[in-house]
Amino acid sequence: MTVPETERTHPDSRALGSLDPLAVVELMDAVEPATLAAVAAVRPALAAAAERVGAAAAAGGRVALLGAGTSGRIVAAEVSELAPTFGDIGTRFTALVAGGGLASSITTSEDDVEAPLARLAELEVGPGDAVLALAASGTTPFALAGIRAARAAGAWTCGIANNGATPLLSAGDLGIHLATGPEILTGSTRLQAATAQKLALNRITVAAMVLAGRVEANHMVDMRASFEKLRRRAVRIVADLAAVDEAEATARLERSDWAIRRALDG
Repeated sequence: MTVPETERTHPDSRALGSLDPLAVVELMDAVEPATLAAVAAVRPALAAAAERVGAAAAAGGRVALLGAGTSGRIVAAEVSELAPTFGDIGTRFTALVAGGGLASSITTSEDDVEAPLARLAELEVGPGDAVLALAASGTTPFALAGIRAARAAGAWTCGIANNGATPLLSAGDLGIHLATGPEILTGSTRLQAATAQKLALNRITVAAMVLAGRVEANHMVDMRASFEKLRRRAVRIVADLAAVDEAEATARLERSDWAIRRALDG
């Protein structure tokens, strides 16, 4: 039987169980460049995904991210940060998560193929929407059912997996293979595989929001300044982009009810 890439034994970590903590950390540091290289190797595909995601969100479509297990927690974390960072456009994003207890999750198992179908139907996902499904294995039934249903409904779809030649990579309009290889703790895909998935989503969502016009210079101009730390950040953003001092930036923000874009207009 062929062993998937993410389930193979890493040749450099056979002594892992006998290492002291510092040696474990050093070993993890040593293999991390391979994670970054796996993400760098698919830059054009990540950019292509960002274009479709950004276009869908900017046009008022929905963007759904699907995942189970660790991948589910990654998509939930990604989606939870988008509205505070990018404003109302972030509410167009939804996380569909199997087997979790998160607020935005579907609490069920990775093998449940009915839950993602029901949730996608509830969201009325179809043409003009984008759906990304993540699974390190590339074979998770929850993710496969979701991406196939979304594609059948007319949404643009993308599968992201850490094993090559797997169903998830061919089930959508675009497949992205993050070739992170074996984990130092055999089969524990919360490590390199999950890190690569998080990095990939960071790249897709930030590039998508740039495309959607939600970034000026290098600032998040639709950020929700909902508490003191973010209000201080908003002051710095307005001061920088409007070339005014912090007192004037604060006055502008107060007049605009702390909406950065309106404050930039004076």
